[in-house]
Amino acid sequence: MEEKKSLLFVEDEGYVVDRVQEILRGFPQFELTRTESGAEARRLLGERAYDLVITDIEAGGVSALELLHHAREKNKDVCVVIITGVGSADLAAKALKEGAFDFVIKPATLDRLAAILKIFVMVRM
Repeated sequence: MEEKKSLLFVEDEGYVVDRVQEILRGFPQFELTRTESGAEARRLLGERAYDLVITDIEAGGVSALELLHHAREKNKDVCVVIITGVGSADLAAKALKEGAFDFVIKPATLDRLAAILKIFVMVRM
């Protein structure tokens, strides 16, 4: 049996949390850690290396860019997926330039996340 990959999910909007957790139920390959707090996410990223981070563009005053950099300090190969509202697409594009794997616009294309996770599983597991 293959070892589970660690996934940190950072989001505070209830409907997004529910939808992403529903998607994640289809991926038993992941050991899930979830927080609503950007500060808590920063602490968690300082404690251990994660294989995958799914984060809101901004969580409690902490930007996805900051979380991306913290995640890379522990694991240079971490895959970071950013969930964003349309108004923050410029910041998401900047995150892609700085090494994020992809971004998902909420709410309409959250289904895209399942496709991204399938790719991750095929390539990294």
